[in-house]
Amino acid sequence: MDKRLMNISILGLGFMFVFTSFLTVSNIEKTVLKSIEKDDPSFTGDGYTSLCIIYGVFALCNWLAPAIIGSIGSRKSIYLGSICYVLFLTPFLWPSNILLYTTSVLLGFGASIIWTGQGTYLTMNSDSSTISRNSGIFWAMSKISICIGNVFMILVLRNKTELNESTRMLVFTVLAVVCGFGTLILMVLRPSMDADGKENEVNLQKPISVIPKQELRDSMRLLMTNDMLLLSTLFLYTGLHVSLYSGVYSSCIAFTKSIGTNTKQLLGYTGILVGVGEVTGGLLCSVLGKKSGRFNSKFSGLSRSTVIIISFFINIVAYGLIFVNLPNDSPFGDTYAKSFIKPNQHLAVFCGFLLGLGDSGFTTQIYNIIGVKYSNNSASATSLFMFMQATSAAISFFYSNQFGIYIQLIILAIVMTIGTISFLIVDKCISV
Repeated sequence: MDKRLMNISILGLGFMFVFTSFLTVSNIEKTVLKSIEKDDPSFTGDGYTSLCIIYGVFALCNWLAPAIIGSIGSRKSIYLGSICYVLFLTPFLWPSNILLYTTSVLLGFGASIIWTGQGTYLTMNSDSSTISRNSGIFWAMSKISICIGNVFMILVLRNKTELNESTRMLVFTVLAVVCGFGTLILMVLRPSMDADGKENEVNLQKPISVIPKQELRDSMRLLMTNDMLLLSTLFLYTGLHVSLYSGVYSSCIAFTKSIGTNTKQLLGYTGILVGVGEVTGGLLCSVLGKKSGRFNSKFSGLSRSTVIIISFFINIVAYGLIFVNLPNDSPFGDTYAKSFIKPNQHLAVFCGFLLGLGDSGFTTQIYNIIGVKYSNNSASATSLFMFMQATSAAISFFYSNQFGIYIQLIILAIVMTIGTISFLIVDKCISV
């Protein structure tokens, strides 16, 4: 194995452990905090509010991240960000309203620098002939974390109907150790290498400016172009979809008591299928892209537009099945309310797979079109994508405490439809 591939493998391994912890917490946070509130009425921390803060701060700090990367380098940014993920677990071990929301703010900042640092480090260890391979390796390793964390939750919650204090302590102690281990792996990341095996680490060692004015101007100028305005709708949609499958949907299942007695354990099975859907979709897109020899809209496999259309119908089916399977008030707390059909466990888990599969299709094609259309300005385009995705995710978690699942699904379907049409218009212009 060459040194650059070794660097990518270490990066993927570290992210796998860190996000095994975070994605598991994200999946069960609303449910866990509700169980803490039952044991301690003075605790009023809310999972949706916490996730709203995380994504909101992430969106804002995304503008500062490039300056931080330029000052301390990508490796230090990555493991500094990973430490924030470890600290986020403390309020689940020692419940405190102030601690929960403070660490949520801290995690939002950490997310902005770990992901920007990851993109920089991946790019510096790749070239045009290896970027697809390296991105695929990293994608697969990071998404496997969803499956690992949820297998653990299934084992812990076997034959248990409630998350009592002893169970919570066990779960979050293990997750903290796993996240800490991932942080240690990221701390031993080696300097980036160029194609000749020489160190290629970018570390400008200059003071952090408030906001890099040139980068901000470039991003604003790019945002005002017609094609980027069209793509922005799909960028916003992905954030709404992320909030659904990473936090809201799992909570809905756990709160729907008529779906069965093992709703807490069902969270694990649903999370695993989300991960399987993500990995499956990513591998399918990777294989089809490899067949063509390059990613563009005219390769011998499926075009970008075709993948987007398929993903659109996958998500429409998923939203429709969720609509009829779960009661409208399921996002808020325990409910015995009726849905259109008797809530079905197998259908609920299958919808998790569809949500992950659809998400991978949209996300891979967004990165695809950014790489093709904005090859000379990919940093600004990617920054806009991350900013809009995080902003819409924060908005979604905010209104998840106000709107039932039916309204949320309708919003998702409308924004997805507009975003899909907008993407097809932009892609057609590239193909002409």
